[in-house]
Amino acid sequence: MPQKKLFIAFVWNQHQPYYLDTGRNEFIMPWVRLHASKDYLQMAAILDNYPEIRQTFSLSPSLLEQIEGYLQHGFQDKYLQVTGRAKDLNEAQQRFLLLHYFDIQWDKVIGEYPYYRQLLDRQGRVSEPGKVEEGMKRFATQDYLDLQVWFNLVWIDPEIRQNDPFLRELMEKGRNFMENEKEEVIRKQYEIMRKIIPCHRRLQENGQIEIMTTAYYHPIIPLLLDNHSALRATPGLPLPGRFQFKEDAVRQISMAVEQYSSMFGEKPRGFWPPEQAVSPEMIPLLADQGFAWTISDEKILSHSMNVEIYRDGYGHVLNPEVLYSPYLVCGEGAEMPMVFRDQHLSDRIGFVYQHMSPQEAADDLVHRLHKIRENLSQSPGNYLVTIALDGENAWEWYKGDKAEFLHTLYRMLSASPGLQTVTVSEFLQENPPRRQIAHLATGSWVDHNLTRWIGTENKNTLWDYLLEARMMIRLFQEREMETESLQKALRNIFIAEGSDFLWWVDSMPYYLAAPFEDLFRKHLLRTYEVLGQEPPHYLYKSVLQPAFPEQAWKEPSLTGPVSMVPGTTSF
Repeated sequence: MPQKKLFIAFVWNQHQPYYLDTGRNEFIMPWVRLHASKDYLQMAAILDNYPEIRQTFSLSPSLLEQIEGYLQHGFQDKYLQVTGRAKDLNEAQQRFLLLHYFDIQWDKVIGEYPYYRQLLDRQGRVSEPGKVEEGMKRFATQDYLDLQVWFNLVWIDPEIRQNDPFLRELMEKGRNFMENEKEEVIRKQYEIMRKIIPCHRRLQENGQIEIMTTAYYHPIIPLLLDNHSALRATPGLPLPGRFQFKEDAVRQISMAVEQYSSMFGEKPRGFWPPEQAVSPEMIPLLADQGFAWTISDEKILSHSMNVEIYRDGYGHVLNPEVLYSPYLVCGEGAEMPMVFRDQHLSDRIGFVYQHMSPQEAADDLVHRLHKIRENLSQSPGNYLVTIALDGENAWEWYKGDKAEFLHTLYRMLSASPGLQTVTVSEFLQENPPRRQIAHLATGSWVDHNLTRWIGTENKNTLWDYLLEARMMIRLFQEREMETESLQKALRNIFIAEGSDFLWWVDSMPYYLAAPFEDLFRKHLLRTYEVLGQEPPHYLYKSVLQPAFPEQAWKEPSLTGPVSMVPGTTSF
């Protein structure tokens, strides 16, 4: 008698905050371009080596739009603007290079390359503004050129580098790079970006992956529907004015469906709630758009069912039938199949396996999957283990990045007859939910509540700013027909509703959070300006305050020569 199979769904969430300053048409951060070069292509392309492996990818619309911004509209990011000729760099650009061109994991990445490590030592190993002046005295023109090359080089996936003769030779050369070599590295990054959407489309058409989507600019949907719903998981939480704009949530979801249909030639089946934040009120919104399933965290399942997910000392689930079943979730008269991720296994990939060798890590995960299969062997029906996490942020913490771990893992899973990877839709088509959730808990993957985005003084202030701008637009909507200016104002509101602005405020060091808070206010300022309204005075002043006045964040001025890269224009 053949052994019972355990089904496994890997769900990789590929997302970046929306970095575009819509007034200048430039990105304040480079992470779309750099993670595209290092992660977004290769995470999918690696599957060409393993035809038996099925996976699910969430590609956020804001990420895809920004990739197109680089490729089709010539937008640049501030990091790209300092890749001009090293001999022509001004002092501000040199300072920016020394502060930001070591922005990757120091030990696991920079430490692997002797000369790049020497440059970091010469810089002084500092990461905060105002501390690189001493390092500037130790850098000559060639050092800045070498730094420009190394930073952009290590942000290309190591496996891509190894398979590209030019990049491989550049790695071996190690120093004394030339300007034309730097330009070619940037061209390679753009070449990689151009392959991302076609690669995913091809794999989906072949049935090896499923692509899902999320709300367009990544808002926390329960908070758009009613930001006071945060009280459900956190009674007594201090809250701002009440924000209730169902129409914004509906539009952010419908915009995602429209983009997806345009790019992939069909409608999406799966919906990734931003930050896995859910509430009963969002279920009919997804049903109305034709989604077939959605996903959240095991803590949301536990609170929805009022059932604890029990684990032994090794992390093995003792009531696996609860966690590894799909559910039919009911809410506001609608219903939607939902799967819930195993947080423990997901976090092992995200945070634990970086401390182990790739072989040990793969062995551990496969062993745990076999243990789940064993524990479910006498339970009727089929079960799905959902492993869901960011598809980019963990890998720079792994020695050698993702390649050795994923290759080892996929080889082992391909050779394990009792384990079968599937897309979520593939599993649900054959195994519709047999269990039901009558009342979905409101919360996210972060401590099963919504306090990461609301409830502190500064976060609440931003909500109040957003509410006032949105109410102003509502008055315009009531008085006149839809106009181009109104659509531009709404776009900036939708961007400002994105979760990432609030994520950083009061949760990260000032010098990291300040650029996001500044960009948030710029979007609101733009909202008033495009409608010919005088912006409130408070939008010109930072909400965040540094510990010391001299540490106040100022937008870097990078005047001077900028790079010329394929598909871009010079500012």
